[in-house]
Amino acid sequence: HDIGKNIVKLLLENYGFNVVDLGKDVPPQVIADKVVELHAPVVGLSALMTTTVVQMQETIKQLRLKAPWCKIIVGGAVLTQEYADKIGADKYAKDAMEGVRYAQEIINAIS
Repeated sequence: HDIGKNIVKLLLENYGFNVVDLGKDVPPQVIADKVVELHAPVVGLSALMTTTVVQMQETIKQLRLKAPWCKIIVGGAVLTQEYADKIGADKYAKDAMEGVRYAQEIINAIS
């Protein structure tokens, strides 16, 4: 399910962010292409089950190749800081509000 993603989306919107929600189970190539198209400065990825973290790693790989400017925040029930570091994420958010704070930090740094 995508409850966590939806909570983060609502919080980000409440804090003034323009959020493009690509849905769930989105192929890495689709995410990378959309980030390039929009020149998005930040992307958030979430994983609820261990079976989805492999796709997350591939998504980060694609983003690093095609959108090196983009900062990547990851979170979700099965993730840890250690795993986020291993797959090359810029930030690991342990909860939705931490994700919002990281997004604010990233945007403030480039503004």
